[in-house]
Amino acid sequence: MITSRFITEEDKPLIQHSLCFDVFHKDTSVEFFYEEGTVCSVFSDEDGIILFARGKPFVYNNVPIIQLDLQYVDNYDAKRNMKAMLSGFPIIESRAKDNGFAGFLFNSNVPLLRKFCIKRLGFKEITDVYLGKIIIDSGAGDIE
Repeated sequence: MITSRFITEEDKPLIQHSLCFDVFHKDTSVEFFYEEGTVCSVFSDEDGIILFARGKPFVYNNVPIIQLDLQYVDNYDAKRNMKAMLSGFPIIESRAKDNGFAGFLFNSNVPLLRKFCIKRLGFKEITDVYLGKIIIDSGAGDIE
């Protein structure tokens, strides 16, 4: 079963460890996940923490959107990572809707992750690095 909680100071060593071994985020600082004005959730299963999901609000065409960033504890544990995303993303989406956000913007240049987000989570390709998903009809049209 996947569970969710908000990030704490005790998570810093694990984030640092995962960043050190992540070819995609090796230049990202631990403080990125604790930055003021952001929210970071921690998703776990019975074996421990799987991923950190950071959301940063911004406004696009007068519509509140969340920029989503993910950090996996182990990029190569595809089965756990997929399970966490399939169970965890609806939690993030529900929280976003409850707080008046209209959608998500996700930056990734990892082909398999992009394909998964499009096929299984309902994102659409915006550019070769950005994916977007509208979750509330705001009248603003597509994210472009």
